[in-house]
Amino acid sequence: MKLKYVGPKEMISIHGISFKSGKDDKYVYINPAIEIYHAIHHDYEKDKVYTHLIEKKVLTDEEILSEILRLKPNLQTTCDKEITQLELKLDEEIENVNHFKDLTPDEQKIYKNNLIIMKNYRIQRETNKIIYNHLIEIVVDDIIEHKLKNISAPFNEKFWHVFQTIQGELSNHNKRSIGSKLDIIHEEPISISLKINSIGR
Repeated sequence: MKLKYVGPKEMISIHGISFKSGKDDKYVYINPAIEIYHAIHHDYEKDKVYTHLIEKKVLTDEEILSEILRLKPNLQTTCDKEITQLELKLDEEIENVNHFKDLTPDEQKIYKNNLIIMKNYRIQRETNKIIYNHLIEIVVDDIIEHKLKNISAPFNEKFWHVFQTIQGELSNHNKRSIGSKLDIIHEEPISISLKINSIGR
């Protein structure tokens, strides 16, 4: 298992390979998510507001993955299982092209080749997604453990996406729904805020 940027969502057909605009690789959200984790992961005193300066140093892929594995040791096993299932699914998809009777033998060959070319791309993209989702689980566990009421971050597309994912995980965390509200704070500098409903014991 490795963390590595690949690119946006692929679209594969007999006509070639293209990429879907707006469907980013989850890899691009991992650094903002680890920043949020670093911002909230510490001891707390009651009724005190904490701030965190964003690190100028960007962690390497290996450093990020090492930290996530330290926080969630079972990630390696979970990822390996999910990727094995994905590989089987992709291999089956490639073989099933032989049964597409609406395609000529040459078209079948082209389509199969396109699927084969993109297999590793799709596997790495899914690996990035699995790592990102587990990192979000780690962040939400911290939010719940410390009963945080509000977290905020600079306004940008990446932090907004991460906050939306956190919000979704809170609402479905371990079959327990925790409500939250995501807002844009229109003050200089513009920021985003996630207000979390009261978390009981």
